[in-house]
Amino acid sequence: MRWFKWLKAPLLSPDAHAPMTFLNRLGLGGQGEVWLARDRLLSRLVTVKRVDSLLDAQSKDTLKSLQARVDAVHPAIPTVFAVIPDGRKTWLVGEFVQGVPLNDLLDELSPESIYLISRDLISALTCLERLGLVHGDLSPNNIVVDVHGQVRLLDFEACSRVGELQSSAATLGFAAPERSAQRASLPAADTWSAGAVIMWLITKAAPTIVLDDQRKAVSVEISQQSARAGMLSDLLNVAVAATRIDPSLRPGVLELQHKLKLSYRWLEPLSRASLARLVQRRSPPEPTPEAIFDLPHWAESQSPGRVWRWLLAGVLLTALSLAAYQPAHRYSLHVDTAQVSPATVLPSTFNSRWVRTVFKGLLPQSWIHTQVANSDLVSMDISCARGVCELLVQHEGAHADCFHLSSVSNTADDRVWLAALTELARSLSAE
Repeated sequence: MRWFKWLKAPLLSPDAHAPMTFLNRLGLGGQGEVWLARDRLLSRLVTVKRVDSLLDAQSKDTLKSLQARVDAVHPAIPTVFAVIPDGRKTWLVGEFVQGVPLNDLLDELSPESIYLISRDLISALTCLERLGLVHGDLSPNNIVVDVHGQVRLLDFEACSRVGELQSSAATLGFAAPERSAQRASLPAADTWSAGAVIMWLITKAAPTIVLDDQRKAVSVEISQQSARAGMLSDLLNVAVAATRIDPSLRPGVLELQHKLKLSYRWLEPLSRASLARLVQRRSPPEPTPEAIFDLPHWAESQSPGRVWRWLLAGVLLTALSLAAYQPAHRYSLHVDTAQVSPATVLPSTFNSRWVRTVFKGLLPQSWIHTQVANSDLVSMDISCARGVCELLVQHEGAHADCFHLSSVSNTADDRVWLAALTELARSLSAE
């Protein structure tokens, strides 16, 4: 590893070319200190967490969870940019989320905003479950709404892979009742915490777990004093189902997502503008530097040959970039409307070409629609009968086939169809 230290020395030298400038200390997390820093190369704020070296058995489990989290592509999960080893320490460089914690927004949230936050939270858990991860400590303290009105999950210190030993970190009032007796991490614990957070948003009080004489959980009490409980009764019912005492009786996150769609289909195209304005008014200004310092550097960085190392580093990075270059994602889209009944009421603009045009516009810009032989096949089957239309999307990729399903009522309102297509495109792009 001597050559590696020799190569990275100029990248971490304490001069104007150092890539990271530490601004101030944000706090002490479950794994170590958390600092706010500025990435000089890209001129953006990042968080840098200093943790112990990931060498012992427990740390290796943390490293496995971190590796899985790096693969997470979801707007509610902050991005991990880099993991930098440094002797007995490790630096985790991640996205800085500018926003306001849920605790500070509770009294100002409208029913529509509560629905948006609940939908984002359940959608994020769907992504974590797909990756085999359990957050382990969902609570209003660890959930932030950013300046764009998007929910962001923070504090992944308690995150673990499904089946591994769970962390002891948990927030009182939002931890599943079985956590004290259960050693393995299971998604049902996150489901309970998500339901508790939704109850707290609606009733302004965390659910209360009722214990019997043997200190065993037997039921959950919910505050019904808030006026929101009547306005958001369907959402409250979803939260009640998620907080059942028996983990085996709790619905999965996909089922919770489906229940929300059925109950609040008319809110699917809802804008985040009002929630974003609320957060922007409450967001603190950008922090000012308190203590400026750089990542640790090696003594070799002061040698006269540092310029040559810079050139070698540039050549090596260029070669690696060319080797790792991947062309834009190419796919072909096929829409089958053979199962649509002639008596079905559909929008006037509805046809296979319109569906293809709308769907293509919703996918990421890096996805290029083509008909070449080596492109991924995306097939959409639309079947309408008895007043309901089922939209099934099958993505035949390089690794495995994925299916996504959405249902719409038999209606001529193209906004309803646009909402269903939007949800399918988001599911497909999040794979």
